[in-house]
Amino acid sequence: MEAWQRIAEWNEKVYAQDLFKQSGWLAEGGLVSEYNAWKYFSLIPVSFLKTPTGETDMDAFKAMSAFLMYHWDAGQMAGISLSNGLCGQYNAGFTLLRSYLELLLKGSYFQCLSQKEFREDPNIVLKSTDSVSILTTNMSSLISQEHVDDIDLEKDSMLVFEVLRGHWSQDLFHPEVRLIARQVDGWGMLEGLEGNPVEIIGELYGELSQNVHERVEYTDSGRAVEEGTEIFEWPAPILGQSLSEFLHDFHLAMEVGVISVLNQLARQISPAMLQEKSRQLLGSDGFDLANLRSSTKLLKRWIARGPG
Repeated sequence: MEAWQRIAEWNEKVYAQDLFKQSGWLAEGGLVSEYNAWKYFSLIPVSFLKTPTGETDMDAFKAMSAFLMYHWDAGQMAGISLSNGLCGQYNAGFTLLRSYLELLLKGSYFQCLSQKEFREDPNIVLKSTDSVSILTTNMSSLISQEHVDDIDLEKDSMLVFEVLRGHWSQDLFHPEVRLIARQVDGWGMLEGLEGNPVEIIGELYGELSQNVHERVEYTDSGRAVEEGTEIFEWPAPILGQSLSEFLHDFHLAMEVGVISVLNQLARQISPAMLQEKSRQLLGSDGFDLANLRSSTKLLKRWIARGPG
């Protein structure tokens, strides 16, 4: 038997449909909101960047391409995370969900970094010695050194990666999630997330990190012992408590994601179009099933504000 066939057989056992069904029963309908939250996180940009004729607004797409690159990978990561979580692979599920959150925040940060108004915004909330602050305050000089025009960069935000490609800052700076979250929030890119966005993201990221493998009871076999099931059962047992914790974190992560997506999109389309797209999203089949409370309130606020 070929190696790929053996891997395929193993994969079918790990991700057996029966495991998905067990998780669905245990979730008692909660899975509907998680699936729809993930779906709308992935698809909202497609909807908002369409013109009235149904074509993609390529100018807006290019203008936020730095964010969309990360968003695409984040959406894929979230989907794989959900699949693992539903099949009893909780360690993998939490790990991938943490990666999703990192991708989301970095996409938002680099998108803002491509815009002169953010790079030169006095509302840089971090200490001058923090890595994110240093990169932010020095970005304009890097752009000048690479002979990139500010206007071109704002029209095609992907150019920000050309500026950074091969530069020493890429190796020196490894921006921490908590720092990126604080700066992105300072720039208003988490508007609508109820409560303190920085604390919410910090606690979520900390919980995801802890649930990866910080202690033995957070390994999948350790979870099985804690919840009174067979330690080495194959396929992996579906654990009610671990599943509930995972789905809770997953839903919160999707809420943060949709809020981030909406705030980035709001910068790319006209106020009138934003109001219309918000109305369409709220009226679409299934958005209410996602149970994204903060996002729903933000959309309603934009609609009430009017196109002016």
